[in-house]
Amino acid sequence: MKRRYKLLLIIVIGAALTILINFITVKSLINLVSIGDGFSLGMTPYNVAGPSFNDYLKDILENKNKLDSYNNEFSKAHLTIHELNEYMEDNTLGKFTRNPIKQTIASADIITLSIGLDEFADLSLQNNLTTEKMENYISEVKKFLQTIREFYDKKIIIIGLYPAYKFDQSDAYELNNELKKLAGKYNCQFLDIMAYYLNDEYYLDKTSYYLNYKAHKKIAEDLTMMIK
Repeated sequence: MKRRYKLLLIIVIGAALTILINFITVKSLINLVSIGDGFSLGMTPYNVAGPSFNDYLKDILENKNKLDSYNNEFSKAHLTIHELNEYMEDNTLGKFTRNPIKQTIASADIITLSIGLDEFADLSLQNNLTTEKMENYISEVKKFLQTIREFYDKKIIIIGLYPAYKFDQSDAYELNNELKKLAGKYNCQFLDIMAYYLNDEYYLDKTSYYLNYKAHKKIAEDLTMMIK
């Protein structure tokens, strides 16, 4: 009889430990959400998306059995920060999941935010790149982060800007400094990618401001170090 009780106790303890281990494993899996413009999607000079740093990060997490889900339906080529704030105000539905953006954000463990590169490239080509436009951009990023932090307290990583066409280095440095300040204020991390812009190896075609897959892989590696 005692042996039966001991065996039953061992079975119960074993089952409880298995449930606990599975629960801890599930809770430790990462929901990755990518938000941003064409750079966030891995756009190329040929107007098609290639693998982005988000895709490479997803693969890294997947290979380490750390990924639960990946959502990039709120990344869109030439999306502006003002349009993104409109998404938040309207609580826009995702094109695939049909989940509202706020619900998608709330379920994330890590959010990568890469927005502004397309916007400033477009403005520079239109000869409409002014101090006022840059100030408005920073105000809109602030509004976006402020809105998110009202209901989301997990990790946000802001990807920095780099020059594109007439959007030059001094402009990019100035805006990156402002983004770093916002990252500090709203408890986000900031990733400066200016070094990749300065290396010719990371371009598929120098007529375009988009970086190639090698740069995206490097950025993914940088992000991996930031989320350990």
